[in-house]
Amino acid sequence: MTSKRLWQILPTMLGLLLLAGAIYVLQKEFRNLKLSDIQAALAAIPNGSLWAGFGCTLLAYAILTVYDRLGTVYAGHPVSYARNAFASFCAYTLAHNIGVAAVSGAAVRYRLYAHWGLSPVEIGKVIAFCAFTFGLGALPLAGLILIFEPSAIPFFGEVLPLWALYAIGAVLWALSLTYILLSKLLGKVRLFGADLELPNIKLAMAQIALATVDVAVTACIFYSLLPPAPGLTFVRFLGIYLASYSAGILASLPGGIGVFDTAILLGLAPFYDTPTIVSGIVVFRLYYYIIPLFIAGPSFAGHELWLRRRVRS
Repeated sequence: MTSKRLWQILPTMLGLLLLAGAIYVLQKEFRNLKLSDIQAALAAIPNGSLWAGFGCTLLAYAILTVYDRLGTVYAGHPVSYARNAFASFCAYTLAHNIGVAAVSGAAVRYRLYAHWGLSPVEIGKVIAFCAFTFGLGALPLAGLILIFEPSAIPFFGEVLPLWALYAIGAVLWALSLTYILLSKLLGKVRLFGADLELPNIKLAMAQIALATVDVAVTACIFYSLLPPAPGLTFVRFLGIYLASYSAGILASLPGGIGVFDTAILLGLAPFYDTPTIVSGIVVFRLYYYIIPLFIAGPSFAGHELWLRRRVRS
């Protein structure tokens, strides 16, 4: 097998390995779990917590709309905020649920922005900007946690020496700052044989700020659904969430299904019983994945039908 072929199948192999590990852990954790226990844990979530989680979900998706807004500005072809919001909501929701975000979200954006007059090159810039911004969020947050509360990172915070955790945190911050400096000092960088046009420094700083807030607010959805627990501060929970979120992305599965759930189940195990954690996972997925899908799916399909009727007429 050639090295090129190996690199092509490596993400799939990694995803399958993570999924297999997740299934093994879940079957052990769920062996003695009763449905009635989960139902009782769901019923125990206060209404105030449910509303707080719902509000955080609205805020998280509102933040994502700004990604597309800045993306069209970066591409040099801004459209109305309403169009940005529609494209963002449909693209991110379908990408979250279908998986392979680089393909599913890109296809939605291409279809919509092409209709709104953007050229293929401009659409490519919007897609690249949004994808890169979405990936930036974990860097500064993880860096902060590793520097100021390294023990909050599951497993690694307990195994690695403090100096190593501080060093990793510093590297993550250095990467974020390097991106800002490159945006300030260079107009373009050459990456994989292609010239990549960098956003200006204001857009670069906005990217990092937005992505950081986005990840923190999304974590708030889950955190607000959990009862208070001794020792579980939001910063510690954020470390658990970031580790689980990263594992889900590495798995390349729709919504990190199984892998994210297993990672967060293990991370929260010292603080809660299994039914409480599972109830949080259920409501989190309902808020952040299922309900938006039932809105975005018909909305995008309706837009496609409207376009076809308009073309025929």
